[in-house]
Amino acid sequence: MPRKFFRRVSMRYPRNNAHAFLGPFQRLLHHPLYFAANRRSVTGALWVGLFIGLMPIPGQTVVAIVAALILRVNLPVAAVAVWVSNPVTFFPIFYFEYRLGAMMLDLPVEHVNFELSWPWLTHGLVQIWKPLLLGSFVSAVAGATIAYFLVNLLWRKSTIRRYKRRRLRSKSGDQA
Repeated sequence: MPRKFFRRVSMRYPRNNAHAFLGPFQRLLHHPLYFAANRRSVTGALWVGLFIGLMPIPGQTVVAIVAALILRVNLPVAAVAVWVSNPVTFFPIFYFEYRLGAMMLDLPVEHVNFELSWPWLTHGLVQIWKPLLLGSFVSAVAGATIAYFLVNLLWRKSTIRRYKRRRLRSKSGDQA
């Protein structure tokens, strides 16, 4: 089932020449490896996407796509997995990561009035960048690794279950 789902999602990507602005990338986008629906490609892309999505860096989707190209994993999965930190979940995730980093560095948790402005980014972020970066890195590695192994395990179980069903059907067909 996971393979069928990811294959269906990957095949929806238009691979014709309708998008002229993608001309320089046509050879790259036609490469089957970047849209492969196999366990290695999908779980690797999930790890890359979640890791980058849990880090406080700008342009996460672009970074995830570049990382997926370098690591040769599924592009759509990596790009979508980044959105674990979307505008709704952004603040709770990074607040948790800040508290985790402050706890690990044995620093007091400061009350931070967050503003999405240039003065806050230049002055307010200076106070919290160390615990935020450490907490983000630890939670990104842990979260992405847990998701990697969980999806890998579920994929294997699904494959084994499908194989057993196929064997039972072939045995019952031989006896009839």
